[in-house]
Amino acid sequence: MSTKPTVLIVGAGEFGASTAVSLLKTGNYGNVTVVDRAPVLPAMDAASCDINKVVRFDYYDRDYCDLAKAAIDEWNKDEWKGIYHQPGVCIRWNDDGSYDANYSKKVYENVKEKIPSVSLLSTRDQFVPHLAPKNAAIPVTDPAPNALGYLNPYGGWANAAGAVEKLYKDLLALGGTLEAGVNFEELLLTEDGKDVRGIRTKAGREYTADKVIVALGSWTAAHPALSGLLPKGLLTATGQVVAAVQLSPEDAKRYADIPVSMHYDGSAFYMFPPNKDGLLKFAFHAAGFTSESGVPRTATDPEAVQWTEENKKGWIPKASLAGLRHQLDIVYPELAKMPIAYSRMCWYSDVVDGDWVIDYSKQYPSLMFATGGAGHAFKFLPIIGNIIRSRFENTLEPHLVQKWRASRESAAEDPARAGMQRQPLNLNELVGEAELGGVTV
Repeated sequence: MSTKPTVLIVGAGEFGASTAVSLLKTGNYGNVTVVDRAPVLPAMDAASCDINKVVRFDYYDRDYCDLAKAAIDEWNKDEWKGIYHQPGVCIRWNDDGSYDANYSKKVYENVKEKIPSVSLLSTRDQFVPHLAPKNAAIPVTDPAPNALGYLNPYGGWANAAGAVEKLYKDLLALGGTLEAGVNFEELLLTEDGKDVRGIRTKAGREYTADKVIVALGSWTAAHPALSGLLPKGLLTATGQVVAAVQLSPEDAKRYADIPVSMHYDGSAFYMFPPNKDGLLKFAFHAAGFTSESGVPRTATDPEAVQWTEENKKGWIPKASLAGLRHQLDIVYPELAKMPIAYSRMCWYSDVVDGDWVIDYSKQYPSLMFATGGAGHAFKFLPIIGNIIRSRFENTLEPHLVQKWRASRESAAEDPARAGMQRQPLNLNELVGEAELGGVTV
């Protein structure tokens, strides 16, 4: 009988699955089991299950800059071929002396330190070759007179759902266990009540292990079983606006080689090249929207689905849709006029300061949290399991232990989203189906 410790991971998203793979690769654990509430995995409403996610190391924060660069080194290895795509990332902002301008210049300095060949762009003649590469016949809006930017060639996007599916294959190949449809209801405690020994599901089934890692993503903050185990207000489920247009095969070819674009102008807008199905996605990485209950309203919530169908609504506020179209028009005007093919709210496990929560519970020494991705964690997928394992095994660098501890004194705001305020999601302000059609901008 194996004397190696066993581990139960609750949540099969990026954090949970990557941690399982990292633990299994060491050979030091007797069994690693990952369970998730979703009946089918990857969970269609999880933040890590999406057609694409930005992969970049363009950060103000040096820790994330360094770690993201290391992650991109991994993304470029053969095992991620077909999942990771590297068309480059074009960052732009307005040189107006604002906080956003100063923030962007610091990001640029960090990037240039790693890739000296990167240079500032300021004129149409400098921007267009990057925004419409290979002389593509793409209408490009003239940059604002005070626009600045750069093209970082070492970045792009990943097929998010495909990346998580690969983690599942690796997990199973390494001897781990993955179970869907497991609805975590409560923690199982030791006889003296001083530690955890597993979980009980809503169906009454018990899963036991020597150590438990909770990686529930945006469901962490409001889960009743976790009440009081994390500092109040540390985590909040926030919904971020995401939409896409469907390109024709001809248009998809024209836009195929565009970079990922990000606007550091206070809008927090970003957009992708089209994927293999011709879907071109765009979104805001802002302060986000909150639900009244604190629980994400998603595509697997029967009441939410029924409500939107009966009321013929899309999951995107009217003002947000107008903002998305405006930002598209700043770069690619013909895209701004196209009908919206789909819209969704991508729910983050959000943290005010933008730093993750990777820490042991104060109450229970065998319980650890790995959550608080704050909308920017996916790009780290190839290495984040190792990061979480380092904390799990108490080998993480001390300054990172402090950065991601649950009881830290957090900053007032995330530097990447300074000045932005969360808003309650008002169902009456969601767009109607007719408003998702093409428009004249």
